[in-house]
Amino acid sequence: MTQCFYSFLGAALSLLTANALNAQTDNPRNEERNYDPDVLSVRFHLRNAPLTFPVVNLKSAPGTLLLAFDRVGTDIHDYVYTIEHCNSDWQRSALNEIEYLEGFSEDRIQNIRNSNTTLQPYAHYWVTLPNSNMRWTRSGNYLLKVYDVTYGNKQLVLVRRFLVTENTWDVSAQFVRPARIDRMNTHHEITFSVTTGDAYIQYPEREVKAYVLQNGRWDSALGPLPPFIRRQNQLVYDYQDRIVFPAGKEWRYFDMRSFRFRGEFIQTLRMAQDYFEVAITPDESRAFKPYVQTPDINGRFSIENRDDTAGLDQCDYAIVRFTLRAIQPFENQDVYLYGQFTDWQLRPEFRMTYNDALRAYTGAAYLKQGYYNYQYVLVNPTTSERDEVGVEGNSYETENDYQILLYYRPVGGRADRLMAFSTLNSRRGQ
Repeated sequence: MTQCFYSFLGAALSLLTANALNAQTDNPRNEERNYDPDVLSVRFHLRNAPLTFPVVNLKSAPGTLLLAFDRVGTDIHDYVYTIEHCNSDWQRSALNEIEYLEGFSEDRIQNIRNSNTTLQPYAHYWVTLPNSNMRWTRSGNYLLKVYDVTYGNKQLVLVRRFLVTENTWDVSAQFVRPARIDRMNTHHEITFSVTTGDAYIQYPEREVKAYVLQNGRWDSALGPLPPFIRRQNQLVYDYQDRIVFPAGKEWRYFDMRSFRFRGEFIQTLRMAQDYFEVAITPDESRAFKPYVQTPDINGRFSIENRDDTAGLDQCDYAIVRFTLRAIQPFENQDVYLYGQFTDWQLRPEFRMTYNDALRAYTGAAYLKQGYYNYQYVLVNPTTSERDEVGVEGNSYETENDYQILLYYRPVGGRADRLMAFSTLNSRRGQ
């Protein structure tokens, strides 16, 4: 393997390792994270629906959820997984395992397949939930945790969130014109009401919590929101200027589903002796450009291979290089690559550097074949304040998905139940 590739991958893995070690002792909100730099392309979604949010009904059928990931290299590792019940704030609930689990509290991942005809060797792992060895019995928030037990000790590898809903409450939601005039052309505002049926709710402001997400992102979630008013068995969330999200712009994208020809927004494609290298068409700021309607998948990515008809074990990896043109560096701002492929986090390995000769920010990622959405986020290195519109811009015409979650814990209850999960789209409505 060439020295160029070793230099890039070595630096990237060093950053990942340092970040992972720090994260294992600093994860107060049980965030979705990858703790092993050799584990890549983590996917967690409804089975046969790779772009879906991981939410299932309490009585879901076996195999409803699918977790899949790769471990680069030729070694086969031994992984076990478990699930933990959490309250709406993602802190561990007071329930014991026997109160929310049937079957084993821990199980081994047995589905493993080595990569086939790829330059980058890797092993592909997957498991479906619920299954005959493990299934949940309560609604609410859950953490799926995977551990590496190959060498006898138990090391946390990755954490993913999912929801189990009872769907016994009905949600009616709509978009309204933003209350503030300065947000009318840039933001989306939502109001909704909840019909609770026969449930007796004595203190709704204490017993019921609502959360609203944009495009399935927990980092920008609004909540907990108490009901604004109650009308008999209906809870109304008709706030003004509270359930409001910046609309942003449609996500940037590139098509890397083939290494035989250049897909959309691929500027160059090169195969070295034992790896691929891809350069994305250089980007420019869209902050002050008019809105352009383009198809996107709201920040997600999909692993696909147009070169072969086989499965995910024939998708290869590439160094993907990004360029953001800028006449001069942003003052007191760092630039990060961002999207589902960064775990919706501003991770150190995705911070871009300014190149004076190119008059541009440059960055790279090691990614599997597929279709990717991404954007650029500005971050103040002193205050950590983030700015998602400084490069991308903001327009109310942008299409976004929104998720509404309703939790209930009666007086004396020991855990939050998820009573309703509802989605709506800014262009199509519910």
